Order: sequence, then structure tokens, then C-alpha cells
Amino acid sequence: MPTVGTSPTATLRITVPRRIEASPEEVFDAWADPDLFRRWFEPHRAILRKAAVDELWYWEADHAGRLWAHYCRYLRVERPRLLEFAWMSEATRGLESRVTVEMTPSRGGTDLVLTHTGLPDDERGRGHEDGWKHFTGILAEKIKGLRR
Repeated sequence: MPTVGTSPTATLRITVPRRIEASPEEVFDAWADPDLFRRWFEPHRAILRKAAVDELWYWEADHAGRLWAHYCRYLRVERPRLLEFAWMSEATRGLESRVTVEMTPSRGGTDLVLTHTGLPDDERGRGHEDGWKHFTGILAEKIKGLRR
């Protein structure tokens, strides 16, 4: 007799590479420093605390005519090379997915690779790829203006 609700949920992995003309330290700080993060991630409302393991953060995206809440928790913080956080929103269907942002020095800049795993393999899950391409593009554009 089959058991209801035990079928595995198909998940997907998204990888978004981005070249950024700044040092890994500058790129890391743009993600991890609450003031810098708000400056490039706008106009989305965010509550971001210091980047430290088990610190929580939250942001709202205004998309398709409504706000989408995102709940996050830092899992690994290794300045200047890596940030990893748990990620959950309505678009993850309640699954706690994982985002890893790796920063590698390269030719006077940074090769950033953002990997998002554990997303539902559906339209909303796949939509994260365009979202991450959009946000890493904004970061690449605005990084020089964030320098202190």
C-alpha cells in the first residue's frame, strides 16, 4: 500500500557566474555589510544584520505586483571568499534551499559564482536563475559606487 506524501520532491541547482571588476574583499563586503547591501540591492526592503553564522536576515522583493518575503540564515561566512545561507520563500514552496556565493580573485577583479541548490523544479524555482542574474548584474554595475 503506498504511503501518501513520501514521494521525493524534484529539486534543481542553478549556477550563475559573474565577472566583477572589484577585489574579492569589496565584493564580499557588498554582500555582507548591511549598509552596502542595501545600496545595491535596492529598491527592495531588507533587514540585514552582520554576516555571521546563524544570523538571520530578511528581504522583500516587489515582483509581479506584490511583495515576496524571503527568509535567510547564514551558514558559512569566510571573508573574502565565501558566503553561504539558507533561503526560503513562497517560491521555494517552503523548502529551505541553499545559496552559496564564491568569490575568486582573477585578473585584477573577482570571478563570482552563485549557486542555488534545493529549489523546487517548477516555474517558480527555475525563475530564481533570472533573479540571480539580475541581482549579480546590478552588483557588477554598482560596485564601484560602493567604495568607501
